Amino acid sequence: MKKIGLLISLFLILLLMTQVRAQELRGTWMARSSFSSKAKIASQMDSLAAANFNVVYVNVWSRGYPLWQSEVFRQHTGISIDPAYTGRDILAEAIAEGHRVGLHVEAWFEYGFVAGYAPSGTTSKGPIFEAHPTWVARTQTGVEKDASNFYWMVHSNPEVQEFLVSLATEIAQKYDVDGIEMDRIRYSSKDYGYDPFTVDLYKKEHNGAEPPVNGADSAWMRWRADKLNQFVALLYDRLKAENPKVNVSSAPSQMGTSTYTAYENLLQDWKWWVNNDKVDNLQMQSYTSNISTYQNWLTYTKNAVSNYQSIYPSFAVNPGTTSLTPAEVVDYLNVNTSLGFKGAALWFYDDLVGKFNYLKNSRFATPMYPPYAAPDWREYKAITAVSNTQDAVRTGAWAESSMLGYQGKSLYGGLEGRVLLDYFVQVPANAWYEVYVYNVPASNRTTAAPYIVYDYTGAITTKTVNQTQPLLAGWNKLSDAYLTAGRRQVVQLTNDNVEAGKLVSADAVMIIRNRRLDASPAPGPLGIEDAVWQQKGGLGLYPNPSTGNFTITGLDQAKRVENIFLMDAAGKLIRQIQDKTPDAMGSLQVNLPGVRPGIYVLKVQQGAHLKTQKIAIR
Repeated sequence: MKKIGLLISLFLILLLMTQVRAQELRGTWMARSSFSSKAKIASQMDSLAAANFNVVYVNVWSRGYPLWQSEVFRQHTGISIDPAYTGRDILAEAIAEGHRVGLHVEAWFEYGFVAGYAPSGTTSKGPIFEAHPTWVARTQTGVEKDASNFYWMVHSNPEVQEFLVSLATEIAQKYDVDGIEMDRIRYSSKDYGYDPFTVDLYKKEHNGAEPPVNGADSAWMRWRADKLNQFVALLYDRLKAENPKVNVSSAPSQMGTSTYTAYENLLQDWKWWVNNDKVDNLQMQSYTSNISTYQNWLTYTKNAVSNYQSIYPSFAVNPGTTSLTPAEVVDYLNVNTSLGFKGAALWFYDDLVGKFNYLKNSRFATPMYPPYAAPDWREYKAITAVSNTQDAVRTGAWAESSMLGYQGKSLYGGLEGRVLLDYFVQVPANAWYEVYVYNVPASNRTTAAPYIVYDYTGAITTKTVNQTQPLLAGWNKLSDAYLTAGRRQVVQLTNDNVEAGKLVSADAVMIIRNRRLDASPAPGPLGIEDAVWQQKGGLGLYPNPSTGNFTITGLDQAKRVENIFLMDAAGKLIRQIQDKTPDAMGSLQVNLPGVRPGIYVLKVQQGAHLKTQKIAIR
């Protein structure tokens, strides 16, 4: 009986351990070295997923440039993305590949308040400082560039803070990221804070008194740290207002074995962020090759922070000139677990190469999901490969290409007349989805391959893709669409209206649930009626009845018309026209040839309004 009881106890302990570890952060950071091509991003995401990692922090703000197509940055500098990645969108590429394999993708602002990188021989401070020369932080002696060749923005300046917040909220608005992580929310050292703006602000708040000469003065340290705390609160509140589900994190510096080193050395008071709920979680960074030192740091941290489980102690795999062995990496991870922390992140991806198999076999054998996410958060996706002839239905003369696509050889067609390829996808659940196509470029392909995306009502969105541009090889997003569960036609590719003598490439399509749009209402019969205000009448139509050629009046001449829908009496979509611009009188000429005689409803979407009017076609 004692043996049976012991076995039961061991079983319960193992069961409890499995339940406790059912959620564990297993993250890593992807730096600039990961972005040389779409193919490299895809391969690295494959490796992480195969090793049962679950979160990847993708660098999006590096050396003073965004790595996404940023309208905010363009407005300040005239530049949309780091020139090294012209024609690309690193964040969009990483989201497609990361979500394809079920990883959580967080936009990592690696450089935070750093907006310039100027190694030896470089003269420019960076485009932000060219646009805003007064934004440069400096020491009391006037030094601007720090020992790491970085130029920092003035931490206390509301314009600087608004700039960074605007960059982050732009991502939350435009991209289906799982989180946003702001790094370097700190000073380069206590010597900084003596720029003219900060000095003037301090004087205004201290009856004209100058800031202390001693950068380590306790009150002066507290004042500067509080300005950073104000930024953290502003960032958190704005991101949550934009998307309450986005995970807001940071990667602050560590504590010591007996001191709050992040604050004492860098004015980074991340305990305040945690205690005041202005961050969802932290990936506290540590650099040491001594596991005892690492354990002492974590023990002090656990005792210093009451809600320590929102902290994921993280560490460099190559701290300094040494490199942790795979076994040592596992030992560090086990220290986290033994102290009650729920996982860790390791940097960088490149430093983990050669360690993935060991990690999977010894520590990450079972897939797990992050502690702050639902188990199925990234499970809703589906791919239809072109080789699946039941779901990728061909019409016309298609031929196999020697060029590989997503899985095997791609197709080409169009030299022998019209071709169609209708893609059906097994939609896993009723939801909003991002719809992608896998592009296989070649010099003899069209520059505008027309893809039609259908939502669940049959309403369409048309997107053309350049099939000659090598930078567009791989997954390209077509649109967002609300789809219902089951086998559905989602995409159609044709060679209609392509250049004479040019071919179209065909390969896989993919849908991935768009969690950013989860809170958006399910579309009505037009796919838009729950999102816009409907107004009956207000349109002039003449002639009415018509033969299908008529003029719409009463439009706002200052706004484009996003969609014109012609519906039959049963609410079925008959025709759709997109992106038209009224003339100076608010009129628009429409031609709908081939429509059968009958009574229809015309619906015109312009801005926030959806106007309707009956029309007779004879």
